Amino acid sequence: MKYLLCLIFFLSLPLSVCGQTVSQQVIDGQEMEQVLRDYLEDQSSLLPHVELCLKSLQLPEAFNVPQGRIEHQVIPAKPGVMGSRRLTLMTRVDGKTVANQSIRVDVEALAEVVVVTSALRRGQILQADDIDLRYQDISKLKDPIFDEDEVVGKRLKRSVRLGAPLERHQIEFPPVIKRGQRVVIQAQGPGLMLTAAGEAREDGRSGEPIRVMNSSSRKEVLCQVIAPGLVRVGF
Repeated sequence: MKYLLCLIFFLSLPLSVCGQTVSQQVIDGQEMEQVLRDYLEDQSSLLPHVELCLKSLQLPEAFNVPQGRIEHQVIPAKPGVMGSRRLTLMTRVDGKTVANQSIRVDVEALAEVVVVTSALRRGQILQADDIDLRYQDISKLKDPIFDEDEVVGKRLKRSVRLGAPLERHQIEFPPVIKRGQRVVIQAQGPGLMLTAAGEAREDGRSGEPIRVMNSSSRKEVLCQVIAPGLVRVGF
């Protein structure tokens, strides 16, 4: 009986008395929020027209991780973070993943974008007094326009209501590359970039995919229009 009582007493002692201390670090709400704000600031620097900020968030409970060098990685639910309703906070200690936290957020993307100053009909040619720049949340827009000069003189592909922001799919932009035009094919990979001469097999607007024939191999490849006379293909 005396042996059993001693054993119970021994097992009830703190780990620091029984043997080696198991040390933990706490990741609290303040640290999680700061990591998210730093991440959005970094993403904003990649989007020169846009300021990303947290409108609201629901943080999980504080959690413990082992002692060591802590690294956090934020992974948005959608590429480019805009429109994401959740962010994943991955925590590593000395390079080993020790925690994954799903955080519900409301990310605001503020920017000065082109809006229309009156209700406009499909087929209308945009004039300078038809548009204006307005600072607003663009997180739900797919492809807003930041420069008024880009759309003046262009034709509307669909009707737009008063005060609505303009998006590229609503505007009829002329092709920047014409079928039969000689182009430079830029092939880009990790740490490597090659160029080749080619011929466009169809018209293409900026950002669109088009078929291009490589002048050397005589093979057609699908490329993305980058600029007048320049297309790109990945490898």
